[in-house]
Amino acid sequence: MRFGLLILAALANPACAETEPTSAEIARPVVSEIITPGSAQSRPFTGKVEAQMTTTLAFLTLGRVATLAVATGDRVTQGTVMATLDQVSLDEDVSIAQAALQGAQARGLFAAQSFERVKALVKRGVASVAQREQAQAALDTANAAIVAAEADMARAKDAAGYSVLTAPMDGVVTATLVDPGTVVSVGTPILTLAGLTGREAVLDVPTETLSLMHIGDGFTITGRGSAPISGQLERIDPSAGTGTRSRRIHLTLVDPPPTYRLGSLISAQPAAQSLSVITIPQKALVGRQDAPQVWRVGAGRKVGLVAVTLGDAVDDRVIVTSGLTAGDEIVVRGVTSLIAGQTVGAAIGSTGDMGAN
Repeated sequence: MRFGLLILAALANPACAETEPTSAEIARPVVSEIITPGSAQSRPFTGKVEAQMTTTLAFLTLGRVATLAVATGDRVTQGTVMATLDQVSLDEDVSIAQAALQGAQARGLFAAQSFERVKALVKRGVASVAQREQAQAALDTANAAIVAAEADMARAKDAAGYSVLTAPMDGVVTATLVDPGTVVSVGTPILTLAGLTGREAVLDVPTETLSLMHIGDGFTITGRGSAPISGQLERIDPSAGTGTRSRRIHLTLVDPPPTYRLGSLISAQPAAQSLSVITIPQKALVGRQDAPQVWRVGAGRKVGLVAVTLGDAVDDRVIVTSGLTAGDEIVVRGVTSLIAGQTVGAAIGSTGDMGAN
């Protein structure tokens, strides 16, 4: 009986009762990240140096390639003869066209004489009007044949003049596409020529990185055994490469030295100031896909949800265009077990890259 009374007295006395802290008072350990704008892509890309002006040359007539006087890598000056067609066959075409024209002219002369005779006979009442009309039709047909033969003659002469392929500018032959003896049609590519003035760096980058690049962005370009030079993003090809997720970009080289030769390999790294953005790990996001939020650590290390506006994804991170500023601390692990106003402990560590600490 006395033991029971002592137990009741102890329970009634608050000083004797053991007080347990509530879960809200426990500082939950977290893994967080301090938002620091920085370069979203710092790794370099590899590419090569190409001419800003490259042209594919072809003959303007059908024929058989007789000579190919250049090879890949040859330097040529404007006007240099690079390839020719079989001139013998082209001259034969001119002779055939000329003979056809002479035949058409003879038939036209005969048709004109016949028409004049029939017209005179009609006046004398010897020939009928129908015969005169037939003679007129024959004359018209002969005149049309003369016009067609003259056009064939002109084409044959032009073709004979198009039998020589010359360099339209000073340049370097980058590829030969046919061999001597090949019969080519009009427009069949014969070779490609790269101009000597103006060089650019061409490289392939992942499509997810393109969202961070803009025309005019700066790059640092380094060639093998050459001092780094500056480059500027000039254009981005509109479509991705076949079977790849990469897109080709073109960088204008600023005052490239002679060591940056056509075809030489280069490494291009985006300038940090060009790609200064805020990114966060995708695993830090909570909420609906159309209304993403993150847990931000506020005063007293209490967390609260903050709505964010997202840009494009870059690997395992995503660009934040609004909702966060430099210096904000967000929770990046354990985001599904937090409640608004919960106190969190000091950051255990941070994850991520691309300029975030």
